[in-house]
Amino acid sequence: MSTHAESETHSDDTQTCEVHIVPVKVLVGVFIVLVALTVLTVEAAKFDVGRADVIVSMTIATIKASLVVFIFMHLWYDKPLNRIAFFFSIVFAAFFLCMILLDSHAYDDYVKGFQQDKASNAVMPAPAPAPETAPTQK
Repeated sequence: MSTHAESETHSDDTQTCEVHIVPVKVLVGVFIVLVALTVLTVEAAKFDVGRADVIVSMTIATIKASLVVFIFMHLWYDKPLNRIAFFFSIVFAAFFLCMILLDSHAYDDYVKGFQQDKASNAVMPAPAPAPETAPTQK
């Protein structure tokens, strides 16, 4: 059974966590940048730039996620290896999502053919039901 004195010496050996106080100006500035990037995302969605739509929107989303994690979650003040690992994980996730979304156009011909088949089946009139005859009385 440990005594109170032993637990105090044990707590002195552990690493202490450094506290990082981010100035309010930085937090407000990052918030304004996040709102501006959100407006930019909405405005970018109004323009058709072809296949680059996905790349533009994912780039903006990656920048926003990086700002949130680095500033609001204080990863900027953490060890450099953690920053690098997190940054590349966000970049790779965005890259894989872009590849999935860009590849979805490869099946457009199949989807159009299916939609045409479905539309042609809907246009065909259903066979007319057999005329009903009045019941005969015996």
